[in-house]
Formats: sequence, C-alpha cells, structure tokens
Amino acid sequence: MQNSTISVQQAVQEPWQSASTSVSGYPSGHNTNLDEEAPRSAFSIIEPPAELSTLTTHLTGHSTDETFPDGGLQAWCVVMGSFCLLMGTFGVMNTTGILQNYFATHQLASYSPSAIGWIPGLFTFFGLGVSVQVGPMFDRYGPRTILITGTVCYVAGLLLLAESHLYWHFVLTLGVLSGTGAALLSTVALASVPQWFDQKAALAIGISMSGAGLGGVVLPFVLRAGFTNLGYKWTIRLLAFLVLVLCMVGTVLVKARLPKGRSKSTVNLRSLQDPRFTWLTLGIFALELEVFAGIGLYPTYVIMQGFSTNTSVILLAVLNIASTVGRLGAGGVADRFGRINTQTALIAVGAFAVFVIWLPFGNSLAGLYMFSVIFGLASGSFLSLAPACIGQISKASEVGGRFGLTYSIVSFA
Repeated sequence: MQNSTISVQQAVQEPWQSASTSVSGYPSGHNTNLDEEAPRSAFSIIEPPAELSTLTTHLTGHSTDETFPDGGLQAWCVVMGSFCLLMGTFGVMNTTGILQNYFATHQLASYSPSAIGWIPGLFTFFGLGVSVQVGPMFDRYGPRTILITGTVCYVAGLLLLAESHLYWHFVLTLGVLSGTGAALLSTVALASVPQWFDQKAALAIGISMSGAGLGGVVLPFVLRAGFTNLGYKWTIRLLAFLVLVLCMVGTVLVKARLPKGRSKSTVNLRSLQDPRFTWLTLGIFALELEVFAGIGLYPTYVIMQGFSTNTSVILLAVLNIASTVGRLGAGGVADRFGRINTQTALIAVGAFAVFVIWLPFGNSLAGLYMFSVIFGLASGSFLSLAPACIGQISKASEVGGRFGLTYSIVSFA
C-alpha cells in the first residue's frame, strides 16, 4: 500500500513540476505550496493536488488522453493540402492590391479609391467572418463536404468576376461569393493541421501558411502579365483555373484525424470566458488589421509616391517572398523557444519596420525595399504562428470552432 501511495504521488508531482517549469520559470524541484486553493484564473498555477491533471490540460491546451502523430505520411499530406488551400485563398488576399489598382484604372475608373477598396475589403471580411460557422461544422462533419462546397463557390465567383463590369457585380462576385468560398476553404486548411501535430505544430502550420506567401509572390506576376497579354477576362479565368487545381489537390489531401461529431455547439461563445483565448484573439485582430491593410494598400501607396506599376508589383513580390521565408523559419524557432515568446519578438520587429523604416523613408525606393524585406519576414511569421498559438491553448476537438470564432472577429479588422 505504501509503494502504491508513493507511485501516485510521483505521478501527480511530475506534471506539476513540468507545469511550474514551463509557466512560472521555477526549477522542477521548487517548493510550491499546494495546500492553498488557487483562484480561478487562467494564469494561476497553484491548485489543489486533486486538480493537477486539469491544470496540465489548461497549460498544454490538450486533454491528457489525446495523442498526436506529430509526423508520418498522412500528417504531412494534410500539411501539403493545407498549403495548397491557403495558396489559393490567402494568396489571393495578398494579391488584392493588384486587382484593386486594375479596377481603379479600368472598369471602375469613375469611382473613388475608398469605394473601390470596399471590394477587396468585403472579400477579406467574408473570407474570415463566415468562418465562425465553418469551424464547428468542420469539427462536426469533417472537411470533405465543406471543401467541395467552398471550391464551387470560390471558383464560380471568380468566373463571374471575369464577366463583371458594374460596381455591384464586383461586390457580389469577388466580395461575397468568392469570399464565402474562401472562408470555407481557409478555415478547414487552418483547423486541420493542429489535429495532427503537437510538438511540431508551429513548424507544420508555418509550412502550410507559407502557401499564402508563395501565392502572394506568384499571383501578382501572373495577373500583371495576364492583363498585358491576355486581357482582363482571360486573366481572371486563368486565376480561377489555378485556384480550382489548388483546391482539388487540397480536397484530396486534407483529412480529419478525430471522429466526426465531437463538436456539440454551433458557435461556442463560452470560449471567450477563457482570458487566454480572448486576449489572443484581440492580439490577432490587431495584427491582421496591420498586415492586410498594409499589404492591400501597398501597391497603391508605391504608385502614389511616383513609382511605376511594375515597381509596385516587384515590391509586393519582395514582401511576400520575405513573408514566405518568415513563415517557414518561425515555426521551428517557436517550437524550440515558445510560440508566445517568438510571437512577441516578431511583433516588435514588425513595429520597428513600420515606425523606423516605412514612415520616415517610405518615399525612397531603398527604404521601400528595406521595409518590404523586414516587414515581410515579421508579418509572415506572426501570421503563421497565430493558428499555432490557438491550437496550443485548445483541445484538438475544439480547434475548428475556436479558429472560426477568432477569425470571424478578426474579419472586422
């Protein structure tokens, strides 16, 4: 009986010591008072011994009976499928500045830049906002039906965009229909990877998110060359075909690891009662506002400074190349040094790029190139780490719903 008691005590002490090391910074042997009942705070690490298993769940973000492959053929196929889906969705969002500039000089030349800006703005809004319903649907029904529906909506919207010539045409085709399809696709892409990875989650999500950066590199040149050589209609049709291929590959490769039906609610607003999740969502909101507003208006800003359209395309491509490198590199760093720690450092780098480089030197070509590189590295990194941070504080069965709730709030940015 005594030996049994000792083994139980050791089993309780080990996760307690691990939690105290990772959160409070105390060494594993630090003497902590376990007799006092802790307040119900998400950041508290002192609780009665009987609740230590619950404490470990909150700190790691996963229940104790959950195991993750953290690799293997199927897991990395999911990453590749997510990569393709994000290249076709967020990659296009990173390219809307090129579309906006074309609309302003052709079909919608009589409209103000602010009015034209509503079109890509609505595309981003629907592309993120509809995810509040998509996340729980993914948890409940799995990815396949959602991906097929999203592909149909997205590609149909782009094909109709090719035939558009009135303002409300652009709003409905690109803003609403394609935006809704993008929400279905991107939410599944973001929510699927954390089901397969734990220790390597930041690396895996960084690889999948690099698809968005690669799309932002390739698609501006495709659009620019297409508008010059093929004309507007066939260029948009070519874009629709590329998106269709990417979505088909993603639909085949992305699979859910957990059984269907794990989600019990449509929109779980109770997640906002977790202060860690609430503050993380507010932080992602601020970051997305900075990134998408900056990238969307960047080509227009460059042209307003007196530079050519080709220069604006090249600068946007440089920013997205740096963003792709940042997404790939940040994952491994975050898995080693901590996702929140890495995120905080990258936010500081992004703020440095804006306030020290862009604002003082934004009228010089050298300053713009320097800003594109540094801000691209930082912004790509903290965008790819945001889903990893959400997954870290969530159970695997809740990831889809929490992603949807977070990005529906972010859509108002």
